[in-house]
Amino acid sequence: MKKLLKIGTAGLFAVALVFILFTFSCRRASEKTGEKLMEKALENATGNKADVDLSSGKAVIQTGDGKVEVDSNAKSWPSEIPGDIPEFKFGKVKAVTTSNMDGSKSWNIVFEEVQDGFLDKYEAQLKEKGFETIIMKMGDKGGTITGESDKYNVFLMGGEGNLSIGITGKKQE
Repeated sequence: MKKLLKIGTAGLFAVALVFILFTFSCRRASEKTGEKLMEKALENATGNKADVDLSSGKAVIQTGDGKVEVDSNAKSWPSEIPGDIPEFKFGKVKAVTTSNMDGSKSWNIVFEEVQDGFLDKYEAQLKEKGFETIIMKMGDKGGTITGESDKYNVFLMGGEGNLSIGITGKKQE
C-alpha cells in the first residue's frame, strides 16, 4: 500500500510537471532540457530509472514500474477503454492521461463544455452496466459519482462546465 501511495504521489507530481513543461516548452531543445529535468525528478522521487519523452502535445513517462502517457491533443474517448465502462458523451474531451502501473491500467479523461444534468444521466448509464454507485450533488450543476464493479472503479468529478473522470482497472487475483 505504501508503494502504491509513493507511485501515486510520483505520478501526480509527474503529471503536474508535464503540464508546466508543456506550457513553457516552445522548441525541441527546451523539450530535451525539460525531459532531462523531469527524468531526474522522477528518478529521485521513485528511486527507479525514468525515461521522459515530450513530443507533439504528448508526454510519455516510462519508469521501472510502468508507463504514463499524457495526450493534451486528445479529442475523443480512448478506444482502449473496455466496453464495460459507459462512454461519457455529455461534454468535449480536452485531454487524456493513460497509465499502466504494476499491471493495472487506468485512464483520466478531462472534459470541457459539460452539459447540465450530467450526474444523473451518467449514473444511470453506470448502473445499467452493473456498477454500484454513490452520487454527491453540489448544487444543480456539479458533484461526484463513485462507481464500482467487479473489474473497475470509476470516479467522476465536475461542475461549471468542466469535468474529470478517473477509471482504474482492479488487479485480478
